[in-house]
Amino acid sequence: MHKLMIKYLFIVIASCCFLNAAAQTNNAWIQQRIDSLTTAAISIPGIVIGTINKEERKYYYSGVANKSTKIAFDSVTQLEIGSITKTFTAYILSSILQEKKIADTSSIGAYLPDSVSQNKSVSNIRFIELLNHTAGLPRIPDNMGTPSNLLQPYMGYGSSQLFQFLLSYKIDTSHKVNYSNLGVGLAGVLAERISQKSYDQLLKQYITGPAQMKHTGLKAAPNQKISIGYFDETISTYWDMAILQAAGAIKSDVYDMLNYLEFIINKKESSIIKNITTPTATINKRLQVAKGWHILNGANNQVIIWHNGGTYGFSTFCGLHLESGKAVFLAINAYNKNQIADGLGVEILSKMLKEN
Repeated sequence: MHKLMIKYLFIVIASCCFLNAAAQTNNAWIQQRIDSLTTAAISIPGIVIGTINKEERKYYYSGVANKSTKIAFDSVTQLEIGSITKTFTAYILSSILQEKKIADTSSIGAYLPDSVSQNKSVSNIRFIELLNHTAGLPRIPDNMGTPSNLLQPYMGYGSSQLFQFLLSYKIDTSHKVNYSNLGVGLAGVLAERISQKSYDQLLKQYITGPAQMKHTGLKAAPNQKISIGYFDETISTYWDMAILQAAGAIKSDVYDMLNYLEFIINKKESSIIKNITTPTATINKRLQVAKGWHILNGANNQVIIWHNGGTYGFSTFCGLHLESGKAVFLAINAYNKNQIADGLGVEILSKMLKEN
């Protein structure tokens, strides 16, 4: 999970390069491109892509989901989506706040443990600020310590450590965008506390149930093909994000992720989708932040809604254009390949938008 400004910088560059690309109705170039990436000497074991274009779905696979067994990807191969999880959390929390008639501009203090709410610096944070990264919280809390397994940086970090950190932390009140796994992880904790349900229950209630995402959850679905993620040449186990699971712990597959994007597109006129895709903070004239989602203002006033994700085993991207109903999801089963995933994801979606 990389710092937000790094992500934004590359998306700006990518959009400048690709948003004016010539239309190509023959998508053979996608397969050629990913085949060239998985055969190049850049440590990409495999790539899986799904697109929605005028309700037509297409899938593209290259390389392998497991280097040892040479098993290839298919549409239901399990993988980590990383920080794309934050868009799920934004939908869940916004739905709960709407149902409970709690304004997203309300302070979170009333929903924290009494001991933590005594820290006015933290209790005065507003819900919206957790979802658009303006709460003044750091990317991760500084009391996580050194994990026993360096490839599991969040494992074992529980509620007691989280609340201990929040009890004494002094908020940066500049309200600048500062990408925070801690902030969105806390948003998930608050969703649980307000609803009195687990994040897993909320995920099923609000998204994976209605969107028919049968293989999506906090753990890899049983009896499904599993993609191995790689940290360089080392096998990276799927992350256990403990109390901060709402920031990046979801496992899914490309079929389910297209169901998710289609779910959002089909509900584009709903108050929740309008709420979470409306810009609430500005980075620059091209880039804004909504709730959970990022907004790219492209050529010809085309607005691309997107998010990417990175764990120690996967680099992912998803983007959609609500008006046309076009969308893309892409995953690479390798760490730190977000520049490639982001660039290719934007290029694919941009070329689809050029088509009639």
